[in-house]
Amino acid sequence: MDQTVQTDRLVLRPLQDEDETPWIRMEEASDALFRPWMPRLEEGTTWRDLFLHTLSHASRAEAEDTGLVRIAVPIASPDEIVGVFSLSQIFRRAFQNAYAGWRVSALHQGEGFATESMRAMLDLAFGSLGLHRVQANVIPTNHASLRVAHKIGMRREGYAERYLQIDGTWQDHVMFARTSDEHRPRG
Repeated sequence: MDQTVQTDRLVLRPLQDEDETPWIRMEEASDALFRPWMPRLEEGTTWRDLFLHTLSHASRAEAEDTGLVRIAVPIASPDEIVGVFSLSQIFRRAFQNAYAGWRVSALHQGEGFATESMRAMLDLAFGSLGLHRVQANVIPTNHASLRVAHKIGMRREGYAERYLQIDGTWQDHVMFARTSDEHRPRG
């Protein structure tokens, strides 16, 4: 299932082999920005290694209905990737839940792409994917992501101490969620 989505300014689509160069460009430009919020890469991992791992993992997760990764490509500049957005660890049966993740290139911070893209991802989650609940966990000092969580209508549910190992340190996270009955699709 393709699940490509268009917003006012972006196309959110699956990652493809030919995205390697723009992916690496985004990662290189954003390394210092992403590092405090991301798990540490294994020693010797290159951007190409990360791309190939993400491509393989995303394809497998989508085929197994356990995740969905989308890159955001500007309609006006289709050879550029401005961000990566995901619904991961999809649980079915009685839970019908996923975890949302987002990151936007350092070259496009503050342009509203995370909010625009995550609203579209929530439409997918509660629409064609049929999920009941989407959760997000944000490091308390990641003010940009805290704003995104609020703007997309997620509500704070709690605070988890030493929740995930990020950049080599166990980090606390603010826990957010939104359910299908709270969601109103875009336009």
